[in-house]
Amino acid sequence: CHRGDPPRVPSSTSCILQVGLSISSDMGTRDSSDELADGADDVSTDGRRRRRELGRVAVVDAVIDLILDGGRAPTAEQIADRADVSVASVYRYFESLDELRRFGVQRYFERIDHLIAIPDIGEGPLPRRIDSFVASRLEFYRVTEPMARMSRHQALDIEQMRTTLARVRATLADQVAQHFAPELAPLGASMRQDRVAVVAALTSFEAWDLMHDQGLDSAAVRRAWRSHLATILGAG
Repeated sequence: CHRGDPPRVPSSTSCILQVGLSISSDMGTRDSSDELADGADDVSTDGRRRRRELGRVAVVDAVIDLILDGGRAPTAEQIADRADVSVASVYRYFESLDELRRFGVQRYFERIDHLIAIPDIGEGPLPRRIDSFVASRLEFYRVTEPMARMSRHQALDIEQMRTTLARVRATLADQVAQHFAPELAPLGASMRQDRVAVVAALTSFEAWDLMHDQGLDSAAVRRAWRSHLATILGAG
């Protein structure tokens, strides 16, 4: 063990009800009993939609909890048991387990978005900025490790997952450019881009994981990153 939508299209019944109400509204005056019946239909439809969305959220949260517990992609049976729904409900809410896992990863990264943030980004002398940057990355990878592993595995086969990963990586690279802007500013455009890419790769989840595999503990990774970032960024 290592050390870190849109809402679905409404059901056809809901669509039919909406169209029916729209057509009826163009037919002129209607008696009060018809209006009351339509009001009851609206309440019933809204209730079903609300229950469906609550069920979807419960299933997605179950996926997140199971991945964090075990670090592996859970089965439909495990998800249903954790969410307290039937396996059939899981497949009513989502077209496939891959779609469900994708939603789970997206919701998870929304929930831990604050961990990506670097305190006082871009402020202070270089040594202090290096310290805050390294601390932020180490904590982010420690907390997100199980989901990071699953998302990378899923990205091999699922295009949307690759897109999500690309967005996360782009955000992390943008942070490098912002946090170390004073050191990058004197460089030409291509050299600046190269320097950002090197820092992003050195402090990526993949590098963090590989360094642990090679026997470095968290303190050693911290020490190595601080030392090499000082060399890279101080070289100008």
